[in-house]
Amino acid sequence: MSTVLVVGAGPTGLTLAAELAGAGIRVLVLDKREERMPWSRAFGLMPRTMEMLDLRGQVEPFLDAGLPCSLPPVGDGKSHLDYSRLDTPFPYILILPQQRSEELLESWAVKAGADIRRGVEVTCVRQYPDHVEADLSDGSVERADFAVGCDGVHSVVRASAGIPFTGREYAQSLVIADVRLRRPPESDVWARIAPRGMVAIYPFGDGTSRLIVLDRERMAVPISTPVSVEELDESCLGITGREFGAHSPVWTSRFRSSQKHAQRYRSGRLLLAGDAAHTHIPSGGQGLQVGVQDALNLAWKLIAELEGWAPPGLLDTYDEERMPVAVDTLRKTDLAFRFETANSPAARLGRRLVNTAMSSKSLQVNVMREFAGLTLKYPRLRGDHRLVGRRIPDAPLHGGVPRGTRLYELFRDRRFVLLDQTIDGAVARDRGSARLTAVHSKAQGRPDWPELVLVRPDGYVAWAGDVAGKSSLDMRIRQWCG
Repeated sequence: MSTVLVVGAGPTGLTLAAELAGAGIRVLVLDKREERMPWSRAFGLMPRTMEMLDLRGQVEPFLDAGLPCSLPPVGDGKSHLDYSRLDTPFPYILILPQQRSEELLESWAVKAGADIRRGVEVTCVRQYPDHVEADLSDGSVERADFAVGCDGVHSVVRASAGIPFTGREYAQSLVIADVRLRRPPESDVWARIAPRGMVAIYPFGDGTSRLIVLDRERMAVPISTPVSVEELDESCLGITGREFGAHSPVWTSRFRSSQKHAQRYRSGRLLLAGDAAHTHIPSGGQGLQVGVQDALNLAWKLIAELEGWAPPGLLDTYDEERMPVAVDTLRKTDLAFRFETANSPAARLGRRLVNTAMSSKSLQVNVMREFAGLTLKYPRLRGDHRLVGRRIPDAPLHGGVPRGTRLYELFRDRRFVLLDQTIDGAVARDRGSARLTAVHSKAQGRPDWPELVLVRPDGYVAWAGDVAGKSSLDMRIRQWCG
């Protein structure tokens, strides 16, 4: 049986393990931590992340555990972003501490058949023409067909592959804390941006809240300095004019971010995903989202390689598709950080102008779609339909499937999906296979979709067009499905 070694049991590694194990691949996940991470760290799921979980039928436990926030504040005390305007089944940010997300992802992976071992550190990975070997801290050696580094910014897999990790560190420090508040704000989710800095508060639903503090008067404080509740109160008072009475801290962190990415995501049988491949400041809450998307992009291609049906170069498209996404995310989060931390007169004026501009509904939608992960585009060929390379939205289906079936439900078995909306359905009848679910059905509420849409297992369009172009469809099926 084919084996994949996943190093790191964070959200990226657990998602990848669940995907691979669900396809019958033997997966061994190794993590040096003795226990699952007890802190919240990342604390939200964006709409596209929930859509991707929905593709596999796994989103419900996350929805049950989290708190939806459809109106996150802009920070001026008046305006909000209205996520309900987005075209998605999940028009909100789901507030969910990372330790809970990891618990649910681990449950999915274990049920799928993944073997997760904690308290075992990988010290080195070597690769050979037909396998990899990992040296473990207990002196043993594990052998696998591939190894994927999901082991963070200090990745052993990345170092073993000799892949450079370039970028820069920020000099400014920020503070986050999970605390209880004696005087919580009047709204559940609350934020203010002021000349001295920014304060944001997100409730977790258990009496604790995430408190984020960007205090320009304290950004030079060494990260080794502990965060006290007195400091939190003083900074909140100085920035917003309000003191929230922080107490009973569960977790606090003073940190400096960095902007770095690996120069490539694959070296033979060694691959990188999540923070091992890219790291950036937490502005916009994109870290966990990009890591989960890495995992969904890589998994089906690695499955194809291990099952022997991958077309030439398929696994290389993981690097080709995901690295530009990370580079773009780093660029945008860097701009956001500079926007948040700069204190020149021009920067202060810029923040006021942006807050004013956010009253524009069209600008709001563009910003929200970016945060939500709905704007991602993979490369397409000249002449391709505009849908190619984009995420496929969900839609109720009519005809050819049981009543009430949604498009996303067709992806539960990790196969390609061909949606045939022609009158006679002949294309679907001729092209179904073990790797391709072909359905003759109509997507309700999507009048702008062409007659034929071919969608990859990760929910991105591989080809789209009308029946006159079915020869092009067949070429694209061979290109992607083998």
